[in-house]
Amino acid sequence: MYGEKESSYLPRGFLVVNHLIALGIVFWLLFGGGIETVWHWFGFFRASGNFWRRALIFFCSAFYFLRIIVTTFVLLRRKMDWGESITIVVWLYIIHPTFALLGGINKSGPGILAGVGIFLYLFGSYLNTGSEYLRKTWKEKPENKGRLYTEGLFRHSMHINYFGDVVLFTGFALITRSPYAFIIPALMFLLFNFVNIPMLDKYLAEKYGAEFDEYSRKTKKFVPFVY
Repeated sequence: MYGEKESSYLPRGFLVVNHLIALGIVFWLLFGGGIETVWHWFGFFRASGNFWRRALIFFCSAFYFLRIIVTTFVLLRRKMDWGESITIVVWLYIIHPTFALLGGINKSGPGILAGVGIFLYLFGSYLNTGSEYLRKTWKEKPENKGRLYTEGLFRHSMHINYFGDVVLFTGFALITRSPYAFIIPALMFLLFNFVNIPMLDKYLAEKYGAEFDEYSRKTKKFVPFVY
């Protein structure tokens, strides 16, 4: 799965098209009366909340969509298979509507918490996409072919890109101002820590051997300076 350099355009295209559909669902929920309709399906009456909070939620979903396009077609060097693509798509259909449904009913305008949420969202986005970009440019240099990348933001965490996702979705949850929204970044943390990271570490250990062992010995695994 990891390290294979194939274009795999069909799984990537499937991901992007479905992400665009998910973004359309978010727009319908936030600005097309969808919030009232969906909450009614569950037996509740919930009206749309503050316009600016809804606009901010849509911005976060749209910005994440743009980042996925950049990551999928520009930064991702390895193969993306159908299993990975479908798994991500299912996750996208969960997270985006969930944030819209929870945050879109909030009547209060964005305040300090939303400001903190925006900062975390943008900072987490930088940690994820910025770290991937720096790795890509380093890997493209001929002298680095076949070497393990341990520089840039990856000096502070072996999986700083995953950590960035947890940070940005924590910020997204703050923007919704719903305590239930924090289930999303909590689940991401658990999945990264107990599924994705062990799987990726096994691959890296097999590919890079002693170089990976030395890197893992002196570098935090997930949370910089902590764990």
